[in-house]
Amino acid sequence: MHYIKAMSTSIEQARLAKPKARELAGSCGTVIGVGLIRIGDSYAIKVNMRDQLPETTELPETVDGVRVVYDVIGPISLQAAGKR
Repeated sequence: MHYIKAMSTSIEQARLAKPKARELAGSCGTVIGVGLIRIGDSYAIKVNMRDQLPETTELPETVDGVRVVYDVIGPISLQAAGKR
């Protein structure tokens, strides 16, 4: 058997694909934030969404060859000082 190792994504590749991932996710729902995460020896884009999207919504699993991870975190709210 021959195993082919998946190509890892560099931080530069992930940075370049990040704006497109934000745009695509923003067309489907409210984006709270977009960042880069490390998965193994590769980088991916993490998109934090405010609300759960309908199951019929199709968000891409990759953007320009970079894996995209979506997370529903809910609305952002302010906390009073000292109440962390």
